[in-house]
Amino acid sequence: MKLMIVIVQEQDYKALATLLIKNRIRATKFKTEGLYSSKTNITLLICEETEREAEILEYIRQSCTEREEECKVWEYNGNVMEEMERTLKIGGATVFISDVNKFLKF
Repeated sequence: MKLMIVIVQEQDYKALATLLIKNRIRATKFKTEGLYSSKTNITLLICEETEREAEILEYIRQSCTEREEECKVWEYNGNVMEEMERTLKIGGATVFISDVNKFLKF
């Protein structure tokens, strides 16, 4: 089994969730926030059989796209932290994959 931790932008979540539900892939959802850009993310925990890993990654590729957006961020100017506008690449997905040695469901 594999544990996939999938972090996506909130605006990409609906398309991904639709694909996962349609294909009977269960996930646990957490609402999270990026540290640098303070954008809302959705973090999914997906535990599935190893054989479904490539399938799930394809659903993520289909529904999560990278784009550029103007964001307010905090940066250190040498003296103090100040809020600035920056063009950031956001979207896409960050995926961590780990082997699962034991899976228990009560």
